[in-house]
Amino acid sequence: MSYPVDVSVDYDDGQRSKGLAVLGILFPLKALLAIPHFVILYFVGIGVFFATWFGYVGIAINGSLSPGFARFLHNYLGWSLRITAWLASWRDEYPAFAMEQPDYKARVVITEPDLVRKKGLAVAGIIFFVKAILLVPHFVVLYFVGIAAGIAGWIAFWVVAFTGVYPDGIYRFTVGAMRWSTRTNAWLYSLTDEYPPFRLES
Repeated sequence: MSYPVDVSVDYDDGQRSKGLAVLGILFPLKALLAIPHFVILYFVGIGVFFATWFGYVGIAINGSLSPGFARFLHNYLGWSLRITAWLASWRDEYPAFAMEQPDYKARVVITEPDLVRKKGLAVAGIIFFVKAILLVPHFVVLYFVGIAAGIAGWIAFWVVAFTGVYPDGIYRFTVGAMRWSTRTNAWLYSLTDEYPPFRLES
């Protein structure tokens, strides 16, 4: 059965910009171009913390996540994915400064049928670190997966710089690492109550 939170990044024909890949090899140079996004996402991230916590309170009282909070948290994950997709050269289109960008070919897809949530998990979330503790196994594994994805992504920059094509295998692995991380955050944010699986694929 598929997990209700997924990450979709269009591979198309794999053709990517050689120039952007060279900037990726010298990663701080490419990251400099993303600084405006980092600054905005930092402040949006503060809002995410409060939206998540107040979302827990609402669930504990009403048994459901506020649609406004759910949309805000979903959009934050989407924006984070888009800037990561650009930094990693999964996509060459520079992302817009917007909470929503439906035409961008990197998307966080949530198929949860409703916003009803378990009150017990919400109570654990109100004491924020309790719910986070339940994700420690994911954090540990993702630490090593993230290191491997970073190395693989850097190798991919070199391949793109010489061939103009992003290697399919590295693409699937690195996007998979982002998918795993996004699902972990989505569970923490109560965008789903289904505990995230230990896997890279959809």
